[in-house]
Amino acid sequence: MSRSHYKQGFTLLELVIVIALLAILAVMALPRMLNNYDDAHFSSVSATGGAFSTAVMLVRTQWVASGAKAEVDAVKSFGRGDVATTSSGWPSDAQQGSASLHSPLLAGDTGRCVRLWQSLLATHGLEVSTLSGEGVTYVASINDNSTCRYTYQSGNSNSRIEYNLSSGEVHTILQ
Repeated sequence: MSRSHYKQGFTLLELVIVIALLAILAVMALPRMLNNYDDAHFSSVSATGGAFSTAVMLVRTQWVASGAKAEVDAVKSFGRGDVATTSSGWPSDAQQGSASLHSPLLAGDTGRCVRLWQSLLATHGLEVSTLSGEGVTYVASINDNSTCRYTYQSGNSNSRIEYNLSSGEVHTILQ
């Protein structure tokens, strides 16, 4: 019998070396994959914040274009026509018709923040609620008396979008 006839598999040493190399590659690749995961979440929050900011500006632009000088219950030609404004033209409430609240002061009413989100954004898959839970992407709360805070629930971050009803400013905070 020839010597090559006996060699039909891997030796224990060869298997240990292959497993060690795979372990080293996994240790090196895992942090990069986790960074990509976090970057994807940051990109999602950033894009949503940009869309929210654009919607706020579009409402204000439509308010100005319509010649409004005071608060309105429904800005015409925006979305479903159900966004109310402050006397400065910034979105203040939604989905309430003549019962809309126009003051930029929220007085603890997180429901207004949820209604604004739902009417300003086409939120396919981006659910907002006042409570965290299954399927909720953002939790609405009040940062100060005139700022809606939308805190991102996915990932391991504390990223959020903040909308100030007094000034119309939208800030996206990535953490």
